[in-house]
Amino acid sequence: MTTNPDAGEHVWASSQVRAPTDVPALHGYAVLRKERFGGYVFNIYGPGELRLDHPRFLVAKLCDGLHDVEEIKRELNASLSHSKAYTDLLVDETLEALYRGFHLYWLDAGAEPPASRGDQSRIGRDLIPEHLSAPLFVIWEVTGGCNLKCRHCLSDSGRVGRGELSTDECKRLIDKLEAMKVFHISFSGGEPLVRKDLFELLEYASTKRIGIELLTNGTLVTEKTIEHLQRTNIFLVQVSVDGIGPTHDDFRGIKGAYDRAVNAIRLLRNAGYEVVVSTAVTRRNVDQVPEIIDRAIELGVNAYKTTLFMPAGRAGMSDVEDLLMTPADTWRFALMLSEKKASVGDRIHISNEVLYPWLTGIAEAKADFLPEGATPIGCTAGNSSLYIMPDGKIAPCPFLRQYLAGDLRVQPLEEIWCSSDVFGTLRSLQRADLKGKCGECELLGATCYGGCRAAALAYNGDLFAEDPLCWKQ
Repeated sequence: MTTNPDAGEHVWASSQVRAPTDVPALHGYAVLRKERFGGYVFNIYGPGELRLDHPRFLVAKLCDGLHDVEEIKRELNASLSHSKAYTDLLVDETLEALYRGFHLYWLDAGAEPPASRGDQSRIGRDLIPEHLSAPLFVIWEVTGGCNLKCRHCLSDSGRVGRGELSTDECKRLIDKLEAMKVFHISFSGGEPLVRKDLFELLEYASTKRIGIELLTNGTLVTEKTIEHLQRTNIFLVQVSVDGIGPTHDDFRGIKGAYDRAVNAIRLLRNAGYEVVVSTAVTRRNVDQVPEIIDRAIELGVNAYKTTLFMPAGRAGMSDVEDLLMTPADTWRFALMLSEKKASVGDRIHISNEVLYPWLTGIAEAKADFLPEGATPIGCTAGNSSLYIMPDGKIAPCPFLRQYLAGDLRVQPLEEIWCSSDVFGTLRSLQRADLKGKCGECELLGATCYGGCRAAALAYNGDLFAEDPLCWKQ
């Protein structure tokens, strides 16, 4: 039975029962990107990028509508020093993974092969750098304008700033991100809905083979917003909720912000969008997190995530003693969230990667942002992601905006990614660079990647200081 990639009906048949003469072909929206370890395959309609080692990447490249299963097996067997039984199984398993990830379909007998898009990997293996050839995702603050005055705002957003990228500059940046094979763009702010040409940009990005999502405070989401979003390829919207009722309103600086955020979630869910609720956790709202999760479940929210408050941006310029978390607070919160995850089951996905899960006995798989053979120290910032400011300046992440890696109006993005000293520093972190308990911790490089460098900077003024929120010891 054959899958029609455009019909929305996928048959979950195993590729292992395919006839040797069946021909697999990657969907037109699938993207292959070569890396030193092999590469990635990605499509905007699937569950995310799939990391492939060299043999599996070769299998994916051969899914071109010209090679049948038996021919792919022969090609792989010729390139590997393994038994035919092993390579046959590897091909079957890879085809199955590609099929289940909506990356490939099976051609009908006698069907014309898809039009060639050329060698999507483009970069010769010898030219691939030790770091990833491009970010996996970018966070793009498309405007500094915002309709709220949140106490914790990292960018001190409010009025639209001078020198923000024009519509044409933004479109050229989107072109560049697609050409570099960046997989995801998170459109953020400020409040992105303040930007007058936002929907034009979202529609333009939707013509590219790149995943897009919207991060909003929800207060400006209306029925008209939904109509605009339905002309884009956005499937997921993140809405910030930092407390129940008055707690959220006080945090966000405007009365009624909570009710408007809840209304936004209802509108988005009724329209079929996946919604993630995000909470900036402080000492003042940490005890409301279980109630926020319960409310999110009632609203049909798909996932819940948190960030830990940091005294940076606007929060670094005011009295925030009542918001600061301590290691003891973080420990208590980690246990609370772990218990909540167990109690709610699969009714909502709860992310807890910011809470040192390796310390609670529920360590999750390591991120795959690290180059092959590298020491696993450092987070995604500058390794698999970057942050774009409204005026085109580049930093590792929103929490490290003072560490400028470059300026899009001065340098091409690929040059910044490959040659920035700031990114180089974050990519080359060693145990000896980290101070205090982080540099001495036996978990460093095993289950821990060195804690949050942004937290070390925000709390201690030192990028290499120990993570002030880690509750080990």
